[in-house]
Amino acid sequence: MTRPSPTAIGAFVLGALLLVVVAILFFGGGALFTRQLRAVSYFDGSVAGLQIGAPVTFRGVRVGAVSAMGIRVDPGTYSGIIQVTMELYPDTVETFGDSISDEDNLVGSLVERGLTSKLVMQSFVTGQLMVELDFREGGRSRRVNGAAPAPEIPTVPTDLEAITQQIQSVRLDEAVQSVVHTLDSLNAVLTTPELKQSIAELPALLVQLRQTLATVDTEVTALSGSARTGLDQTVGSLNETLGAVRSLSSTLEKEAATTGAAARTTLGKADTTLDGANAFLDPRGRTAVQIQRAADDLAATAAHLRNLSERVDRDPASLIRGR
Repeated sequence: MTRPSPTAIGAFVLGALLLVVVAILFFGGGALFTRQLRAVSYFDGSVAGLQIGAPVTFRGVRVGAVSAMGIRVDPGTYSGIIQVTMELYPDTVETFGDSISDEDNLVGSLVERGLTSKLVMQSFVTGQLMVELDFREGGRSRRVNGAAPAPEIPTVPTDLEAITQQIQSVRLDEAVQSVVHTLDSLNAVLTTPELKQSIAELPALLVQLRQTLATVDTEVTALSGSARTGLDQTVGSLNETLGAVRSLSSTLEKEAATTGAAARTTLGKADTTLDGANAFLDPRGRTAVQIQRAADDLAATAAHLRNLSERVDRDPASLIRGR
């Protein structure tokens, strides 16, 4: 029987160790060489579905992983809470502008600004949970006895726990009593004789309603026909009126043109007459000068006749003598 070679055995062992190291580096995502910050959160309810290695996210971005889980018991009341320890990767957080001066107290600074942790469903198929970090109001912090293993991140109830708390806050006895009172009132209304009579008369009322609707439909149809006929007649009358208005407008335009021409002719004659009257009445005009001369001649003739009359009166014989 041939003995195995020590060299081959050593090479096999070294190869296996190398594969283990490569697997750790590959599946660990380089976490062995990544700077980490530890933080803890305390949950009142069940953490069924949360496993070690479950992701810790901030609005969908993985910023850490769950590294440990345990139970903290109060010796006085023997009530327990679940402690979840997380390893956070500060290298996944970058700041705008200047860097954070105190990175060792990064978790405490974020908690002061409202950072909380919450259990959310990672997969509805497997029911696995993960821890989600975000800035929320109403975070609950637990001051456990003893030295804290790491900075604490306050927690908020899960969606299911919040619904459960709201249901528990409802006073079921009062709600049931109110429902019973409402059902009694409804039963009293449904059993009244008036309602029974109304239900019995309902078929006849429906028949009457159908008849009324049919009558209304018939009347509306007839009214629509008569209204359409009246509308056609009205439209015809309007068309005739518009035709008469157009004819009258054309006649008025023609008469206005004729009247305007006659008026212009009359105005021309009136202007000529006024010009003649002005010339006649003008003291320096030709007609006025001729009239003035004729008046002077008549005055001179009248003076001669007056002298002749006086001479005849004094000496009638002068008519015979001619002097």
